[in-house]
Amino acid sequence: MAAFDRILDGIKEVLRATDEIKRLSEGVKMLAIEMRDIDRRLVRIETMAEIAKSQGAPRSSRKLPRSAEAE
Repeated sequence: MAAFDRILDGIKEVLRATDEIKRLSEGVKMLAIEMRDIDRRLVRIETMAEIAKSQGAPRSSRKLPRSAEAE
């Protein structure tokens, strides 16, 4: 009888572990989706930075003409 109880406890533990693995697997899937979204956003930001860099200095850092500086 003790052997049967041990076998039954082992089966229950395997079922609990299986449920936990399924739950963790779903979490990993959700993280993968979020990671892809973040990656896409980062690529867009990098592209915008490269475009801005290739267009030269931003207007706010350019020197004003002498007539505008005197005012």
